[in-house]
Amino acid sequence: MKRISNIFALTVLSAFIYADEEATEQSFPGLVSSEIFNMGNGMDMHVERRKTCSQGTVAKHFHPAAGTLVYVLDGTSQSKSTGKWKTYKDGEYWFEKSDWVHGGESDAPDLGEVCSDILVIRVAESGKDHTVFID
Repeated sequence: MKRISNIFALTVLSAFIYADEEATEQSFPGLVSSEIFNMGNGMDMHVERRKTCSQGTVAKHFHPAAGTLVYVLDGTSQSKSTGKWKTYKDGEYWFEKSDWVHGGESDAPDLGEVCSDILVIRVAESGKDHTVFID
């Protein structure tokens, strides 16, 4: 019985370690909160709040479905969604069209030690990933 308990404990621990490694590879930093709202007609609204400092750029990715709205609650952030880099501050926002590949840009301006507190709203098909990371 003790051997079965040890095997079970090792299996559970391995699952947590694997899940943590996957989350590190396939996520954005600074997640404060995340909620999903069923909009009906097979669509979900994903609402996330993120706080980061000295982030620069994120991993290369895109958002399928209806796109993403990013609102700066506090601090400074940046996006190349208009085709050129733009800095956004408190109360400003930008829209990322669906399937737009971004992140990992080598020409991202260095914002230094600035922090940002942002609200991210994405609409995606129910049961599907709202973000697809690209290696």
